[in-house]
Amino acid sequence: MRRTYNKEQKAYIEAKKALDALESQEAKMEAEFVASLGIINDDGIIPEKTWMIDNDEIAEKAIDDFGKIEAESGLWEKIVAAKEALKIAEENLIQYALSIIPFQKERATLTKAAAEHYKIRMQILENVLKLDTRTVKR
Repeated sequence: MRRTYNKEQKAYIEAKKALDALESQEAKMEAEFVASLGIINDDGIIPEKTWMIDNDEIAEKAIDDFGKIEAESGLWEKIVAAKEALKIAEENLIQYALSIIPFQKERATLTKAAAEHYKIRMQILENVLKLDTRTVKR
């Protein structure tokens, strides 16, 4: 049986996929940049990230240089926009989840908890993403 998603669930899933793809692209780009520097740490490991470079002076320069490259390519702007889109989609999905709770006392408790506790927000998201929306009247 196929699960049916509503618009809030779909928007969140798509926003998460888009951000993951951009962050993966960023990681690949950073690994290629660090490899192009030819740096090998004292322990013989080639770092994959600029912050993994043991020499602090070289690391700071690499971080600045990669930041400029990332900004010039437009990738950083896309990542920021994708994070904002995910934040909006997450809030909409949490509001949907809270709206379908049938009991006012529990809804009020979870609304307050979702606003104050990251872990509770993540649990609400996890559970609402498992929800087959055909089973819920709105």
